[in-house]
Amino acid sequence: MFERFVNLIRSIFGALLGKAEDPSLMLEQAYQELNANVMQVRQAVAQALATEKQIEQQRAKNLEQIQTWHNRAIMAVQQGNDDLAKQALQRKQQYTQVAGEQDVLLKNQHKATESLKEKMTDLEAEVQKAYSKKQLLIARDKAAQATGKANELLSKTTAYGTLSTIDRMEEKVQEREARSAALAELSGDHLEKQFKSIETKTDVDQDLAALKDQLGIGPTKIKIQEPILLEEKSKSNDTVEAQEVRDLSDKD
Repeated sequence: MFERFVNLIRSIFGALLGKAEDPSLMLEQAYQELNANVMQVRQAVAQALATEKQIEQQRAKNLEQIQTWHNRAIMAVQQGNDDLAKQALQRKQQYTQVAGEQDVLLKNQHKATESLKEKMTDLEAEVQKAYSKKQLLIARDKAAQATGKANELLSKTTAYGTLSTIDRMEEKVQEREARSAALAELSGDHLEKQFKSIETKTDVDQDLAALKDQLGIGPTKIKIQEPILLEEKSKSNDTVEAQEVRDLSDKD
């Protein structure tokens, strides 16, 4: 009987993890069933101990009866009543025979009870091991569930997927920015923008020229001769010719 329970303990905890049911619930259920079986074994051992006690009590009573009828046989002999003494001795023999049988029964029962008690101790040790293993397996199962859940979430929420989404959104934002810039460029007075650009450039050129003047590295100034009026040139030519005529006359 005890070997069956020990084998039951080992087989239950060895096969639970291969089942589709929740290991934690199955372990608790198996452990409760095991405790129920252990309680029955304890009751059986207790009954064996009670039987041993009863045999001891009956044997003690028989020993008392043996002593009682022995004393009565002595009394009958002292009174000279041999027949009564014989009857007393016969009754004494009956109790002695029963007591002898009880001795053998008591020895056998005591041996069986001691063996049951030892096996009961071994069974309780196995139950304690089963409890420790149950607690460990439950902890491992919870840890495995937590790890599996975390890995499942990680597989659904990867950095690659997030970065891919961010890249796609960045492209959309760039498209919207380009569209907005194009609309801003197309809107407003184009001619006004051109003049503003020229005015801005002119202001920069003037600032640059002023800076060069301050540093003395301005552009070389070219003196432009003023134009001669035609009338003045004509008068000048006539004067030259008249001067030449006078010179020739003086030579003659």
